[in-house]
Amino acid sequence: MKTLKNTLAQIKKIGIALALGLAITSCSPPPPPPPPPLPCVTTGTDFQQLYSTVTALPGHSNVVTYDSEVHSYTFHLFTTKTVCSIGYQSQPAIAATPYLIEIYDNTTSTLVYSGSHVFSSASTSYVTIPSVTLVAGDSYTIKRIQTNWGTNIGNTIGRLVRNNSGNVAFPQVYGNMKITGSSFYQNAGTQTNWAIPFIDIVFQ
Repeated sequence: MKTLKNTLAQIKKIGIALALGLAITSCSPPPPPPPPPLPCVTTGTDFQQLYSTVTALPGHSNVVTYDSEVHSYTFHLFTTKTVCSIGYQSQPAIAATPYLIEIYDNTTSTLVYSGSHVFSSASTSYVTIPSVTLVAGDSYTIKRIQTNWGTNIGNTIGRLVRNNSGNVAFPQVYGNMKITGSSFYQNAGTQTNWAIPFIDIVFQ
């Protein structure tokens, strides 16, 4: 009989302990929500500031020119960042035609992003891309490629800043970004370090 009483007492104690545990658990605050994603701000980017700085140099100008299928520049970052958006302006005659945007890691010989996008011909417009992390110190090349230009190669021109009396002096630095060179080529004579194409790259 005593054994039965002891067993019942132990069961009662366990029940009370479980009830207390559940009560304490139910009173615990819920875990905090994950932090919201960083905003993808397309104004005042490091590239925009760098481009404006070069445009303001004596003898430099912001123009729309150079009919080659590939406009590109090479750069690296001082701190690791995530790309969230790309900005570009198309030509009116091919306003509905996608441009291929590529980001290539020269350090690891890896294509880290490739996507076809349509951009406004009225002004620079932005497209959201899947998050791409660019590692500090690695050399990257961003390209805008247009091979669907119809019957007029002139449709491949694009906005750029150039030195009217020669090449742009590289490197050019602003904030977290350092542009080390550029290239314009394919279906035209190759121009190296001649200008910086306006291909805005936006970081979170």
